Amino acid sequence: MRITVEKTFERELKRLPPDRQRAVARALQKFMTEPALPSLDFRSLVGAPGYYIIDPHKGDRVILRKDAEDLYAVVDVGPHDNIYRRWNR
Repeated sequence: MRITVEKTFERELKRLPPDRQRAVARALQKFMTEPALPSLDFRSLVGAPGYYIIDPHKGDRVILRKDAEDLYAVVDVGPHDNIYRRWNR
């Protein structure tokens, strides 16, 4: 699995504390090697076709967009409530 990183993700990642930034980085590494790991809870984002979500750290969420069969763009990250508010969920 390959990923690309969007500027929106980079901006939001910088807002997280360092320990949570590291948790996001570890989760993305896991996603690239085995996206179906139960600990990531990889699932589609309801109401947003082509977008998916993983849980890198207790309370945080990462939004991914599927661009090809083996390519995802990382587009957003943040606390559960902030993510769902931004994505109107």
